[in-house]
Amino acid sequence: MKKLIKKLFVIAFICAILSGLWIGYLLFSVDTSISFDSPIYVEIPYGIGTRQVAKIFVDSEILKNPKIFVITALVTGRDKEIRAGRFRFERPLSVWQLIKNITRGGSFDISITIPEGFTIYAISGIVQKELGIDSVAFLAACRDTTLLKKIGIPGPTAEGFLFPETYNIPQGIEKDSLICIMFAEFIKRWSPEYQTYAASLGMSLLEIVTLASIIEAEAYVKSEQTVISSVYHNRLKIGMMLQADPTTIYGLKKFDKPLLLVDLDDDSPYNTYRRLGLPPGPICNPGEDAIRATLLPDSTEYLYFVSRRDGTHIFSRTIQEHHKAIREVKKIINRKREA
Repeated sequence: MKKLIKKLFVIAFICAILSGLWIGYLLFSVDTSISFDSPIYVEIPYGIGTRQVAKIFVDSEILKNPKIFVITALVTGRDKEIRAGRFRFERPLSVWQLIKNITRGGSFDISITIPEGFTIYAISGIVQKELGIDSVAFLAACRDTTLLKKIGIPGPTAEGFLFPETYNIPQGIEKDSLICIMFAEFIKRWSPEYQTYAASLGMSLLEIVTLASIIEAEAYVKSEQTVISSVYHNRLKIGMMLQADPTTIYGLKKFDKPLLLVDLDDDSPYNTYRRLGLPPGPICNPGEDAIRATLLPDSTEYLYFVSRRDGTHIFSRTIQEHHKAIREVKKIINRKREA
């Protein structure tokens, strides 16, 4: 009996070694039946699955065994790291080499940075300059209700949901795909924890992002974001108008001009000097800090704040304190002018 067990163990051991060698051969050897004289370019679209990627490689005649490719990608977790892009292959590669190549990003990716607080109008200028996407066409896509509904953006436009980040974008990408990539990054950052905080505040995703965009536009110093958040939350609770300059500016599209007193009478739905509550949608694309500040405001009794003109603000609980703060700011400005 012991001899039989020993023989079975030896057989199992040999089988394990042979299986390992066979798997290693399939993964790391280059199929000699594959050859090409000139470089082959492969386009991997954004958002497709591992099986679809394998089919693209088979159709391009640089892969013969799609099953091994798919299984390896799934088992190693590399299926979650596959990058969209345009890839150049100058010689036949093993299955493992193919997988490594497509998890590093397309060889023709273009790096673009979307700063926090940029509007879709400012972003349209970046994508036109860096990616060659027509700015007018990009803005039209940001307002395309069919596209917004398809990818799940809850706002009237894509404003607020194009997450500020540095992206490696495949050359020649279409405007719709670009919007999908930036919204996918937003969804990636919107954690279940954030959803819990939003629910505790009784606010929808659109409402949170809208308020976060106002905080992003108002707070020049990040450390003040949670305090400014408390001001707007306090105003919303008591039914007080938000009276936020950035929302009125957004409605007027006066991004490069100062806000005038007459502008406060504008009938835009974004004019929070005339309309109660939040505007119909975000006014810029807030960063994660502003979103967290919206979800986790400081506990204060502040209802007002005025800029010191140096990026910081004076916060007040009453209109009397607020008027006093305004007088203090005017004195500071006058002293600087006289100096």
